[in-house]
Amino acid sequence: MTVMNSRVASMYCLKCNSDLAIGDYFFGCPHCLAKGENASVSLRYAGKAAVNGAQKGLLRYSEFLPYEQFPTLGEGDTPLVSVPRLAAELGLQNVGIKNEFQNPTGSHKDRMNPFIVARALQTGRTTVAAASSGNEGVSLAVYAAAAGLACKIVSTPAVTPIWKASILAAGADLVIMETPQARWDYLRAKVETEGWYPATNMIAPPVGSSCYGIQGYKTISYEIYEECKDNLPDFIFVPVARGDLLWGIYEGFADLRKLGNIAKLPRLVAVEPLPRLEKVLAGEDYRTHYEGDTPLTASIGGGTVTYQSKLALEKTDGFAVSIPQDEAVQNVRRLAKYGFYLELSSALILGGLIKSVKEKKLAPEANVLLIATSHGFKNNPELFI
Repeated sequence: MTVMNSRVASMYCLKCNSDLAIGDYFFGCPHCLAKGENASVSLRYAGKAAVNGAQKGLLRYSEFLPYEQFPTLGEGDTPLVSVPRLAAELGLQNVGIKNEFQNPTGSHKDRMNPFIVARALQTGRTTVAAASSGNEGVSLAVYAAAAGLACKIVSTPAVTPIWKASILAAGADLVIMETPQARWDYLRAKVETEGWYPATNMIAPPVGSSCYGIQGYKTISYEIYEECKDNLPDFIFVPVARGDLLWGIYEGFADLRKLGNIAKLPRLVAVEPLPRLEKVLAGEDYRTHYEGDTPLTASIGGGTVTYQSKLALEKTDGFAVSIPQDEAVQNVRRLAKYGFYLELSSALILGGLIKSVKEKKLAPEANVLLIATSHGFKNNPELFI
């Protein structure tokens, strides 16, 4: 059963701030789209919300989310673990890791898909679909199966056997297209002609994934606050492609500030495998296409930037740091020695932290949190044997 939150009052554009009726904006804000300034949309809520202490996981925060009832597999409540040895080695007050790889399918995507599936169910769709290199494909396939929906995952030949097997095991259909752009074109055609409900972006320049799904990422911020209270991290390092997670974390902390629970937002740091957001923050147009080959870090690869990523960093006085994918393997190995075995894309957060310390972007007394988005059992074993 899916029940939309009665507090959802309207929607709005992140860029032009236009008020929009509650609906599905698969291509982002229609006003910005018409001007070639593609931008995501989000939700506005009315009235007050409270945490439901009788519930666990994401249901605990249902009053802050687009659906108060939604398909759930027990996602959320992931641990935040301090790593004192790493903090000491880098000369920092504290380094913590938020273990998003302990969600049901091993990644943060499990916070997003309950609400995408809920929206598809509410609107009478029978098929959900995504353009995905891995984590989103697996997660959406599993949540669709749990809800009794058909699922189509559109990928490229680069999809690994590990992800392919997981997607197929959940009963989803896997469609292979030759290029990332071809994935988007195919998905868009099926949305328009067969009524598939899209979880992810399908246009260029891109917008974020389903705004209903991104709301689920706010719960990471709520959990961090409940655990840390007055000792919130100064910086939060996030692996970034098109910034769904980055924007969701920002919105969660913005909610907490609006409630009066916090006075200051943690500074968000986007970690990417090639300079994209770095260049955008330095003045380049966010609609620029950036060249770079990132097969080892496909989960955060691609040559595009979204407006939501730029905005999340600006609103938190954050910054972006790029780490070449060639450093991913050594980052995985080093983090594993502290007890955290991460997917290659996720492990780049360590490289981002080290580089930021060397460039003196962090003060020695800084309290830092790393978002570990996906576990290393998805890595190609040949890279480590």
